[in-house]
Amino acid sequence: MVVYSPHKVILFGEHAVVYGYPALSATVDLFAKIYLVPSRSGLQYTPFVQKTLSYLGLSNVYVKVETNVPSGSGLGTSSMIITSILLSERDYTKEKLANEAFNIEYETQGLGSPIDTTTIAAGGFVLTNGKEGVPLWKIEKNGISWNFSSVPTRNTEMVIVYSGSKGSTKEQVAKVRKFYERGKFAKDIMNRIGSITEDGVKAVMKGDAANIGELMNENHSELKVFGISTDQIERIVSVGREYGYGAKLTGAGGGGAVVIIPREKEKLIKKLKEMNVMVFDTSTTSAGIFKRSE
Repeated sequence: MVVYSPHKVILFGEHAVVYGYPALSATVDLFAKIYLVPSRSGLQYTPFVQKTLSYLGLSNVYVKVETNVPSGSGLGTSSMIITSILLSERDYTKEKLANEAFNIEYETQGLGSPIDTTTIAAGGFVLTNGKEGVPLWKIEKNGISWNFSSVPTRNTEMVIVYSGSKGSTKEQVAKVRKFYERGKFAKDIMNRIGSITEDGVKAVMKGDAANIGELMNENHSELKVFGISTDQIERIVSVGREYGYGAKLTGAGGGGAVVIIPREKEKLIKKLKEMNVMVFDTSTTSAGIFKRSE
């Protein structure tokens, strides 16, 4: 059984979503092919893969992942692989798959939100703790609730850029948590990001690329306060703003990827390639994870 899983981006609300604020995410047309193959040693070097195999009671297998997207890029790799391993061995409803995969990811990292596993399971644009869209399901953990809905809209063209360095979700979420626990300042930023997200959802539903980009720029500026951007990310964002409607880091930060809403796409891609970074010319997709026999 082979599983095909889309990667995902967060357009608005990363980090804030961990504390129950709104966020908007979407699957993108960059798919990985994932399957299990026999292995004498069964060695897996990533904790979340080991945890998932143990949960299923599997040994002497190796998880093979075929994708052009580097791990640690902020595009949901760990969630994608966890959901794929589960789905390859069992049949799930989308809700149960998202929930079980999140539980495994949370146990491995000790923090986070179910936005990635839900987005990958559901496909398309997914709004967390917002007012728009068609209700999907609810997930709770440690007193925080995440209510998910599917946002019906056209696919959005985007350019995703890998900065060349991996970001650690665990480290970056822990860094932001330190800010958050200090008091009102961080909470004010989270409130602002939540408001940006709500405006962003309306812009996405209207297909207003200019407004989407402007709000992405605002969201990125708020995230920078937490120290999760890098010099390379800022260089990419600068190019993205010059030839696109807007640009921001996506995911936990500290490395990883930047998402850009293109305006002059040929010039944008040419300039980015001159920086020797990995560029993906793609769009959102309505598809979520699926499996089939091959």
